[in-house]
Amino acid sequence: MKNLAKYKNIIRTREYLIQAIFQLLFNDQDADSILKQFKKEHAKKKNVDFAYFNKSLTSISEHQDIIQKSLEDLNIKDSDMELVDKSILYFAINEFRAMELDGPLIIDESLRLSKKFSNPESYKFINTYLDKYLKLTK
Repeated sequence: MKNLAKYKNIIRTREYLIQAIFQLLFNDQDADSILKQFKKEHAKKKNVDFAYFNKSLTSISEHQDIIQKSLEDLNIKDSDMELVDKSILYFAINEFRAMELDGPLIIDESLRLSKKFSNPESYKFINTYLDKYLKLTK
């Protein structure tokens, strides 16, 4: 694995973001209350990029219908995936839409998150559908 030590803050922030997206999808909780909860729980931690977390979670919440439609366009049914995999796909599609990161970097980070949070074979599922997504959006 690559040495990611110099990216510790953004890595941790993305990991918390996946957990927040999971909470957003599972509890159907609004982004503002998740943001407040996150800040309360992690306010003393200096290794979290609150601005990025806030921007990403707010964007995902506001564009949830568009992101869900993208999954449907890829012929992915909710019954075909775990909620954590759906959370990772929401993260990735939102990042692709924002176009602030390079496509391969988004996929690489999504695979890393999948290996950390999901079952051992989920990264293949994530990789397949993110590749399809990229091809559809070109």
